[in-house]
Amino acid sequence: MTDYASKNNRIARNTLFLYLRMFFVLLVGLYTSRVVLNVLGVSDFGISNVVGGFVTLFAFLNATFSSSIQRFYNYEGGVSGDDGFTRVYSAGLRVHIVLALVVFALLESFGIWYVNHVMVLPEGRLVAANVLYQFCILNLILVILQIPFSGAIVAKERMDYYAFVSIADVVLKLVLVILLPYVSFDKLIAFASIQLLIQLISFVLYVSYAKIQFKCIKWTKEADKPLLKSMISFSGWTLVGSFAFMFKGQGVNLVLNSFFGTVVNAARGVAYQINSAVMGFSSNLTMSFRPQLVESYAEGNVRRTFSLFSSQSRLCYFITLMLITPVILEMDYLLHLWLGDAVPDHTNIFASLVLIDAMICTLNAPVTQVVFATGKIKGYQIWSAAINILLIPICWAFLKMGCDAWIVFLLTIIVSVLCQIVCLLVMHKVFPFSYAEYVRRTVLPCMAMTVLVPLLPFAITCWMDDSLIRLLLVSIASLAVTLFLLYFVFLNASEKVIVHNYLRRHKK
Repeated sequence: MTDYASKNNRIARNTLFLYLRMFFVLLVGLYTSRVVLNVLGVSDFGISNVVGGFVTLFAFLNATFSSSIQRFYNYEGGVSGDDGFTRVYSAGLRVHIVLALVVFALLESFGIWYVNHVMVLPEGRLVAANVLYQFCILNLILVILQIPFSGAIVAKERMDYYAFVSIADVVLKLVLVILLPYVSFDKLIAFASIQLLIQLISFVLYVSYAKIQFKCIKWTKEADKPLLKSMISFSGWTLVGSFAFMFKGQGVNLVLNSFFGTVVNAARGVAYQINSAVMGFSSNLTMSFRPQLVESYAEGNVRRTFSLFSSQSRLCYFITLMLITPVILEMDYLLHLWLGDAVPDHTNIFASLVLIDAMICTLNAPVTQVVFATGKIKGYQIWSAAINILLIPICWAFLKMGCDAWIVFLLTIIVSVLCQIVCLLVMHKVFPFSYAEYVRRTVLPCMAMTVLVPLLPFAITCWMDDSLIRLLLVSIASLAVTLFLLYFVFLNASEKVIVHNYLRRHKK
């Protein structure tokens, strides 16, 4: 087997591990959320969400720095091997220690004031809320400090261990939920303290594994100042994009609230819960491709970089299309099955448009990875941030003219298409590629699949009435049509060989 075939098989294997992790985490998470609500009660569950949610506002810094350090691990590792990993770890750990101190200072000053003087809490629960808040801060600090270690594990493509820790984490949370009703003291405080203990266990598992398995993960007295400066600059521009994306989501939510009230916000919230569940599949595939894509670029292998970029774009789009087709066609039935008669008005339309937008956005993640691999992200982040923020005044203008709420979601789709086009133009400046080849290898197959995949599932919905059997048949049809077209139409000869080798090896 060639080196490239081996690497591609590793992508498939890592994707499998991440999918197993996602299924387990999703199923246990849905169950534990329901039980925690029953045990804590609506009031304390609300305190847990609002206090924890306030701390989570700072967690977007965590996501920003996590993607940044993974990029540098793979790039410097591809150029300098273990020495590059050592330099990135040493510089990255310094950055994350400083970040943890800054976040701690902000949360212990402004955050304390906000919780005690602005946040509306039930009478008699201020002390419990403050204890919960302190546990949430410590939890976030541990998450920030573990990034250099968990980032190294992902960069080294040890997705099996990464999945193991995630599964261990949710299993421990499941045990917590089972034991929580038998706790004799304040259940909210008990819930927060045990969650902190579970995070501490995850921290130890990540750190110990990285230190034992990777000898290159070691502290150096003097940091590589040029590398440190480059990492801070890269993270700073990444922060711009992350903040703009977060601002777009919250801004659109506030605009909808100002025109239509909380009922529409509730419908939007349900729509994005569905979106989060579906998009986990695409994000796992993206995580599997990221290390090799960055390494290929660092090694100067432009052809393989573009090949991985194209394959990832198609596969992410196809998988998302396969998943959202039955969800959109059976939206009303699924919503009733999930929420009963408590479905907010317009949720079906909102959720369908949100899923279409998410499918389009899957094409943007590979573009971002290639640009990140080059390290020249300033222009890319400025343009993508400007377009994302531009959506807010556009939505406000259309609603001011008297348009219905669903127009906001349609505008989001249009802006996502515009953003994809602009991002491709910016990517071409830092990573020259053939537009014609991109259209041939990515755009045309995606358009063809968009037309062909829903035909049979739609025919089934026209033939049968709403039922669980129809839902299963529509889902199976979507899966079968996608796999058939993917293998017999859209996989090239070399990709088919990789599939054959992978299946043959795992069959043995």
